[in-house]
Amino acid sequence: MRRLAPEAFQDLYERLADGLNSFAYSMLRDANAAEDAVQQAFLELVQAAPTFRGDGRALRAWLFRSVRFRCLDELRRRQRRPEILHGQLPDDLLSTGPSPGGEGDLEAAMSQLTHQQRSVLFLRHVMGMSGHEVAAILEINRAAVFATAARAERRLRRLLSDDGDPDQGGV
Repeated sequence: MRRLAPEAFQDLYERLADGLNSFAYSMLRDANAAEDAVQQAFLELVQAAPTFRGDGRALRAWLFRSVRFRCLDELRRRQRRPEILHGQLPDDLLSTGPSPGGEGDLEAAMSQLTHQQRSVLFLRHVMGMSGHEVAAILEINRAAVFATAARAERRLRRLLSDDGDPDQGGV
């Protein structure tokens, strides 16, 4: 990519900004900080455009990775853990069985997952990314993406089941 034309930049921003904002918000739980992270990533893209090599998928992964790094920097500054909110999870992930306590149970269960597990679930299920894209964003291999997703989903099912005890065995 040589130079990013204003129309191309606007189109790219319109297509990806909502997903990037949701991803950043899922980590930061602060709409303003999430928006700042996304804007900084797009500014970085404008600066890096002359040297960028790759197609649209590579660009999308690059932007998500940039947002992730900015969010991690912000979290280090705050020294607090990221969380994914209930409203950002797709229905098919939530339909793991009946939940006796309602929505609060899912948030509690999600908070027991690792940051890596929450990120993998968000990128795979909410953003609909491929294992390859998630691997590129999180800088892990594809096998680790699928193993992490499987462990996280298994743990969520166990935590949300009627007899699920978070302290019983576990991943």
